Amino acid sequence: MKPLVSVIMPAYNAELYIEEAVRSVLNQSYTELEVIVVDDCSTDRTVDRLKNIKSDRLKVYHNENNAGIAYTTNRCIKFAKGRYFALLDDDDIAEPERLELQVDYLEKHSDIAILGGRTTWIDENGAILKHQDSPRVNPRYFKALLLFQCVDFMNSTAMIRSEFIKSKKLFFRDNCYGMQDYRFYMEASKVGNISTIDRFLLRHRIHGKNQTDIEMRDHGKERAEAFAKFQKDSLTMSGFKLEADDYIIFHRIFAEENEKCRSLEELKKVYQILQNIVCQGRRMGIDYVYELEHLCKKKYTEQIMKFDIFG
Repeated sequence: MKPLVSVIMPAYNAELYIEEAVRSVLNQSYTELEVIVVDDCSTDRTVDRLKNIKSDRLKVYHNENNAGIAYTTNRCIKFAKGRYFALLDDDDIAEPERLELQVDYLEKHSDIAILGGRTTWIDENGAILKHQDSPRVNPRYFKALLLFQCVDFMNSTAMIRSEFIKSKKLFFRDNCYGMQDYRFYMEASKVGNISTIDRFLLRHRIHGKNQTDIEMRDHGKERAEAFAKFQKDSLTMSGFKLEADDYIIFHRIFAEENEKCRSLEELKKVYQILQNIVCQGRRMGIDYVYELEHLCKKKYTEQIMKFDIFG
Protein backbone atom coordinates (compact mmCIF):
# COMPACT_ATOMS: atom_id res chain seq x y z
CA MET A 1 0.00 0.00 0.00
CA LYS A 2 1.33 3.43 -0.96
CA PRO A 3 2.01 5.84 1.91
CA LEU A 4 -0.25 8.84 2.32
CA VAL A 5 1.29 12.24 1.56
CA SER A 6 -0.10 15.35 3.24
CA VAL A 7 0.50 18.48 1.19
CA ILE A 8 0.78 21.41 3.59
CA MET A 9 -0.51 24.77 2.35
CA PRO A 10 -0.92 27.80 4.64
CA ALA A 11 -3.05 30.34 2.77
CA TYR A 12 -3.47 34.09 2.97
CA ASN A 13 -4.93 36.45 0.36
CA ALA A 14 -4.10 34.12 -2.52
CA GLU A 15 -7.27 34.44 -4.59
CA LEU A 16 -5.32 34.83 -7.86
CA TYR A 17 -3.28 31.66 -7.58
CA ILE A 18 -4.56 29.24 -4.95
CA GLU A 19 -6.85 27.27 -7.26
CA GLU A 20 -3.97 26.55 -9.60
CA ALA A 21 -1.75 25.64 -6.65
CA VAL A 22 -4.25 23.16 -5.20
CA ARG A 23 -5.13 21.64 -8.58
CA SER A 24 -1.42 21.09 -9.29
CA VAL A 25 -1.49 18.74 -6.30
CA LEU A 26 -4.78 17.03 -7.05
CA ASN A 27 -3.52 16.30 -10.59
CA GLN A 28 -0.32 14.63 -9.42
CA SER A 29 0.75 11.29 -10.86
CA TYR A 30 0.91 10.14 -7.22
CA THR A 31 -2.65 9.89 -5.93
CA GLU A 32 -2.40 8.76 -2.29
CA LEU A 33 -2.57 12.29 -0.92
CA GLU A 34 -4.49 14.88 1.00
CA VAL A 35 -4.23 18.66 0.70
CA ILE A 36 -4.35 20.45 4.04
CA VAL A 37 -5.12 24.17 3.67
CA VAL A 38 -5.40 26.49 6.65
CA ASP A 39 -6.70 29.93 5.74
CA ASP A 40 -5.15 32.67 7.88
CA CYS A 41 -8.18 35.01 7.84
CA SER A 42 -7.85 36.09 4.23
CA THR A 43 -9.57 39.35 3.34
CA ASP A 44 -9.93 38.57 -0.37
CA ARG A 45 -11.74 35.72 -2.16
CA THR A 46 -9.28 32.96 -1.24
CA VAL A 47 -11.95 30.93 0.57
CA ASP A 48 -14.38 31.29 -2.35
CA ARG A 49 -11.72 30.02 -4.74
CA LEU A 50 -11.20 26.97 -2.54
CA LYS A 51 -14.94 26.27 -2.59
CA ASN A 52 -14.71 25.93 -6.38
CA ILE A 53 -12.61 22.80 -5.92
CA LYS A 54 -14.72 19.70 -5.35
CA SER A 55 -12.50 16.97 -3.94
CA ASP A 56 -12.66 14.84 -0.82
CA ARG A 57 -8.84 15.00 -0.77
CA LEU A 58 -8.95 18.74 -0.07
CA LYS A 59 -9.44 19.69 3.58
CA VAL A 60 -9.80 23.35 4.47
CA TYR A 61 -9.51 24.82 7.97
CA HIS A 62 -9.64 28.40 9.23
CA ASN A 63 -7.74 30.38 11.86
CA GLU A 64 -9.89 32.40 14.22
CA ASN A 65 -7.43 35.30 13.99
CA ASN A 66 -4.68 36.26 11.57
CA ALA A 67 -1.68 34.50 13.13
CA GLY A 68 1.07 34.48 10.48
CA ILE A 69 2.67 31.85 8.29
CA ALA A 70 4.61 29.95 10.97
CA TYR A 71 1.57 29.37 13.20
CA THR A 72 -0.55 28.50 10.18
CA THR A 73 2.01 26.01 8.85
CA ASN A 74 2.21 24.32 12.24
CA ARG A 75 -1.58 24.10 12.31
CA CYS A 76 -1.57 22.45 8.87
CA ILE A 77 0.89 19.88 10.23
CA LYS A 78 -1.37 19.28 13.23
CA PHE A 79 -4.25 18.27 10.94
CA ALA A 80 -2.12 16.21 8.54
CA LYS A 81 -2.23 12.40 8.64
CA GLY A 82 0.40 11.45 6.06
CA ARG A 83 3.68 9.57 6.42
CA TYR A 84 5.23 12.44 4.51
CA PHE A 85 4.53 16.18 4.60
CA ALA A 86 5.06 18.08 1.33
CA LEU A 87 5.25 21.85 1.65
CA LEU A 88 3.70 24.10 -1.01
CA ASP A 89 3.04 27.84 -0.95
CA ASP A 90 -0.39 29.07 -1.98
CA ASP A 91 0.95 30.78 -5.12
CA ASP A 92 3.33 28.06 -6.38
CA ILE A 93 2.75 25.12 -8.72
CA ALA A 94 3.90 21.55 -8.10
CA GLU A 95 5.24 19.72 -11.15
CA PRO A 96 3.03 16.72 -12.04
CA GLU A 97 5.49 14.04 -10.88
CA ARG A 98 6.80 15.87 -7.84
CA LEU A 99 5.23 13.69 -5.13
CA GLU A 100 5.91 10.43 -6.96
CA LEU A 101 9.59 11.26 -7.36
CA GLN A 102 10.04 12.30 -3.74
CA VAL A 103 8.12 9.41 -2.20
CA ASP A 104 10.09 6.93 -4.32
CA TYR A 105 13.36 8.47 -3.15
CA LEU A 106 12.46 8.61 0.53
CA GLU A 107 11.13 5.05 0.52
CA LYS A 108 14.56 3.94 -0.74
CA HIS A 109 16.69 6.25 1.46
CA SER A 110 15.61 5.86 5.07
CA ASP A 111 18.52 8.03 6.28
CA ILE A 112 17.11 11.20 4.67
CA ALA A 113 14.61 13.17 6.77
CA ILE A 114 14.01 16.17 4.48
CA LEU A 115 14.17 16.15 0.68
CA GLY A 116 14.12 19.16 -1.66
CA GLY A 117 14.60 19.60 -5.39
CA ARG A 118 15.01 22.04 -8.26
CA THR A 119 12.81 25.03 -9.07
CA THR A 120 11.72 26.97 -12.14
CA TRP A 121 10.87 30.62 -11.52
CA ILE A 122 7.78 31.98 -13.29
CA ASP A 123 6.13 35.39 -13.46
CA GLU A 124 2.59 36.25 -12.39
CA ASN A 125 1.26 34.96 -15.71
CA GLY A 126 3.16 31.68 -15.58
CA ALA A 127 5.89 32.59 -18.07
CA ILE A 128 9.28 31.05 -17.31
CA LEU A 129 11.88 33.47 -15.96
CA LYS A 130 14.77 31.12 -15.15
CA HIS A 131 15.71 27.63 -14.05
CA GLN A 132 17.60 26.84 -10.86
CA ASP A 133 21.00 25.21 -11.00
CA SER A 134 21.26 21.86 -9.26
CA PRO A 135 21.11 22.32 -5.48
CA ARG A 136 23.45 20.44 -3.17
CA VAL A 137 22.69 16.78 -2.45
CA ASN A 138 25.29 15.95 0.23
CA PRO A 139 23.60 15.94 3.69
CA ARG A 140 26.92 16.76 5.37
CA TYR A 141 27.29 19.84 3.17
CA PHE A 142 23.89 21.07 4.33
CA LYS A 143 25.07 20.78 7.93
CA ALA A 144 28.00 23.04 7.08
CA LEU A 145 25.93 25.42 4.95
CA LEU A 146 23.38 25.94 7.72
CA LEU A 147 26.08 27.38 9.96
CA PHE A 148 26.13 30.35 7.57
CA GLN A 149 22.80 30.57 5.75
CA CYS A 150 19.66 28.75 4.65
CA VAL A 151 19.52 25.77 2.30
CA ASP A 152 19.83 26.32 -1.45
CA PHE A 153 16.47 24.82 -2.42
CA MET A 154 13.03 26.40 -2.27
CA ASN A 155 10.93 25.68 0.80
CA SER A 156 8.02 24.68 -1.46
CA THR A 157 10.02 21.71 -2.78
CA ALA A 158 10.52 20.15 0.66
CA MET A 159 9.10 16.79 1.63
CA ILE A 160 9.56 15.84 5.29
CA ARG A 161 9.04 12.60 7.16
CA SER A 162 6.18 13.19 9.60
CA GLU A 163 7.78 10.93 12.20
CA PHE A 164 10.94 13.06 12.04
CA ILE A 165 9.03 16.24 12.89
CA LYS A 166 7.10 14.55 15.67
CA SER A 167 9.96 12.61 17.28
CA LYS A 168 12.36 15.57 17.19
CA LYS A 169 9.64 18.01 18.30
CA LEU A 170 10.37 20.37 15.41
CA PHE A 171 8.09 23.22 14.40
CA PHE A 172 8.12 26.51 12.51
CA ARG A 173 8.85 29.48 14.75
CA ASP A 174 7.12 32.87 14.83
CA ASN A 175 8.83 36.28 14.62
CA CYS A 176 11.36 35.19 12.01
CA TYR A 177 10.59 37.99 9.53
CA GLY A 178 9.99 35.57 6.66
CA MET A 179 12.87 33.24 7.60
CA GLN A 180 10.92 30.59 9.49
CA ASP A 181 12.16 28.06 6.93
CA TYR A 182 15.80 28.99 7.65
CA ARG A 183 15.26 28.51 11.37
CA PHE A 184 13.44 25.21 10.81
CA TYR A 185 16.10 23.72 8.53
CA MET A 186 18.87 24.97 10.81
CA GLU A 187 17.35 23.15 13.77
CA ALA A 188 16.51 20.09 11.67
CA SER A 189 20.10 19.80 10.42
CA LYS A 190 21.30 19.18 13.98
CA VAL A 191 19.19 16.03 14.34
CA GLY A 192 18.63 14.70 10.81
CA ASN A 193 19.84 14.55 7.22
CA ILE A 194 18.74 16.94 4.47
CA SER A 195 19.20 16.26 0.77
CA THR A 196 17.73 17.00 -2.67
CA ILE A 197 17.04 15.25 -5.95
CA ASP A 198 18.20 16.65 -9.27
CA ARG A 199 14.72 17.00 -10.71
CA PHE A 200 12.47 20.00 -11.25
CA LEU A 201 9.69 19.77 -8.66
CA LEU A 202 8.27 23.28 -8.54
CA ARG A 203 7.30 26.40 -10.42
CA HIS A 204 7.79 29.29 -8.02
CA ARG A 205 5.83 32.41 -8.84
CA ILE A 206 7.36 35.90 -8.64
CA HIS A 207 4.65 38.54 -8.45
CA GLY A 208 5.84 41.42 -6.27
CA LYS A 209 3.92 40.32 -3.17
CA ASN A 210 6.09 37.40 -2.10
CA GLN A 211 6.61 37.31 1.65
CA THR A 212 10.42 37.51 1.47
CA ASP A 213 10.30 40.68 -0.61
CA ILE A 214 7.77 42.27 1.75
CA GLU A 215 9.77 41.40 4.87
CA MET A 216 13.05 42.67 3.39
CA ARG A 217 11.36 45.92 2.40
CA ASP A 218 9.31 46.57 5.54
CA HIS A 219 11.46 44.95 8.24
CA GLY A 220 14.98 45.01 6.82
CA LYS A 221 16.73 45.86 10.09
CA GLU A 222 14.78 43.33 12.15
CA ARG A 223 15.31 40.64 9.51
CA ALA A 224 19.07 41.28 9.47
CA GLU A 225 19.19 41.01 13.28
CA ALA A 226 17.21 37.75 13.18
CA PHE A 227 19.52 36.36 10.50
CA ALA A 228 22.54 37.11 12.68
CA LYS A 229 20.85 35.48 15.68
CA PHE A 230 20.14 32.33 13.68
CA GLN A 231 23.78 32.15 12.61
CA LYS A 232 25.02 32.45 16.18
CA ASP A 233 22.45 29.95 17.43
CA SER A 234 23.44 27.50 14.70
CA LEU A 235 27.13 27.74 15.55
CA THR A 236 26.46 27.44 19.27
CA MET A 237 24.08 24.48 18.90
CA SER A 238 26.79 22.66 16.95
CA GLY A 239 29.43 23.36 19.59
CA PHE A 240 31.33 26.23 17.94
CA LYS A 241 32.41 29.29 19.93
CA LEU A 242 33.63 32.66 18.67
CA GLU A 243 34.74 35.79 20.48
CA ALA A 244 32.23 38.64 20.64
CA ASP A 245 34.23 40.78 18.19
CA ASP A 246 34.52 37.87 15.79
CA TYR A 247 30.75 37.40 15.78
CA ILE A 248 30.34 41.05 14.75
CA ILE A 249 32.59 40.55 11.73
CA PHE A 250 31.08 37.14 10.92
CA HIS A 251 27.52 38.49 10.92
CA ARG A 252 28.37 41.51 8.77
CA ILE A 253 30.45 39.71 6.15
CA PHE A 254 28.19 36.67 5.91
CA ALA A 255 24.89 38.53 6.14
CA GLU A 256 21.90 37.50 4.03
CA GLU A 257 23.05 39.96 1.39
CA ASN A 258 26.76 39.14 1.53
CA GLU A 259 29.04 42.09 2.30
CA LYS A 260 32.71 42.54 1.48
CA CYS A 261 35.72 43.23 3.65
CA ARG A 262 36.50 46.91 4.18
CA SER A 263 40.23 46.55 4.68
CA LEU A 264 43.10 44.13 4.29
CA GLU A 265 43.14 43.69 8.06
CA GLU A 266 39.49 42.71 8.05
CA LEU A 267 40.13 40.26 5.22
CA LYS A 268 42.88 38.66 7.31
CA LYS A 269 40.51 38.55 10.29
CA VAL A 270 37.87 36.74 8.23
CA TYR A 271 40.50 34.15 7.30
CA GLN A 272 41.35 33.66 10.97
CA ILE A 273 37.68 33.27 11.93
CA LEU A 274 37.04 30.68 9.22
CA GLN A 275 40.23 28.84 10.08
CA ASN A 276 39.18 28.82 13.74
CA ILE A 277 35.81 27.33 12.84
CA VAL A 278 37.45 24.54 10.82
CA CYS A 279 39.95 23.81 13.61
CA GLN A 280 37.13 23.61 16.15
CA GLY A 281 35.28 21.23 13.86
CA ARG A 282 38.32 18.96 13.66
CA ARG A 283 38.76 18.96 17.44
CA MET A 284 35.09 18.08 17.95
CA GLY A 285 35.33 15.27 15.41
CA ILE A 286 32.25 16.40 13.46
CA ASP A 287 31.28 14.16 10.54
CA TYR A 288 31.14 17.08 8.10
CA VAL A 289 34.57 18.61 8.65
CA TYR A 290 35.63 18.02 5.04
CA GLU A 291 32.51 19.80 3.76
CA LEU A 292 32.98 22.59 6.31
CA GLU A 293 36.56 23.14 5.21
CA HIS A 294 35.51 23.22 1.56
CA LEU A 295 32.74 25.73 2.32
CA CYS A 296 35.02 27.99 4.37
CA LYS A 297 37.59 28.02 1.55
CA LYS A 298 34.80 28.94 -0.87
CA LYS A 299 33.57 31.74 1.42
CA TYR A 300 37.07 33.13 1.80
CA THR A 301 37.79 32.94 -1.93
CA GLU A 302 34.61 34.92 -2.58
CA GLN A 303 35.85 37.61 -0.19
CA ILE A 304 39.20 37.79 -1.94
CA MET A 305 37.42 38.22 -5.29
CA LYS A 306 35.29 41.03 -3.85
CA PHE A 307 38.14 42.84 -2.14
CA ASP A 308 39.38 45.97 -3.87
CA ILE A 309 43.10 46.06 -3.19
CA PHE A 310 43.26 49.65 -4.46
CA GLY A 311 40.14 50.81 -2.63
